[in-house]
Amino acid sequence: MKKLLKRFICGERGNVTVEFVLWLPLIAGIIVATFDLNIVLMTQSNMYNVARDTARRVSTGQLNASTGQDYAQQYLNYMGFEYGVEITTGENVTVEITTSLGRVAALGVMGAMKGYNLNASVTMRTEPE
Repeated sequence: MKKLLKRFICGERGNVTVEFVLWLPLIAGIIVATFDLNIVLMTQSNMYNVARDTARRVSTGQLNASTGQDYAQQYLNYMGFEYGVEITTGENVTVEITTSLGRVAALGVMGAMKGYNLNASVTMRTEPE
């Protein structure tokens, strides 16, 4: 009996399995968080591109403020998130696009950040006609 107990205590079979099980949740969490962060960054990039294009079109007179909002909403279809678009005109045209970070986090890893918003704001000088 002592021989079996000593062999069991000194045996190293299964050590790799134990280490794998201990590290697996951490590695899986990093992969999921990376995926969520990727979606957030792609969404913000899309918001800046649409804001820049809308501001350019409004500042050159191709669109007015109300049609500019419709134009921006039309191109903000990335993954079906809800966006708020605000356009102010005058000497400068400012396009501000916002969405909730909690809506953008697809897998919910960033769901704890529901009170935060993603913002994209672009200001361009109005060109004379």
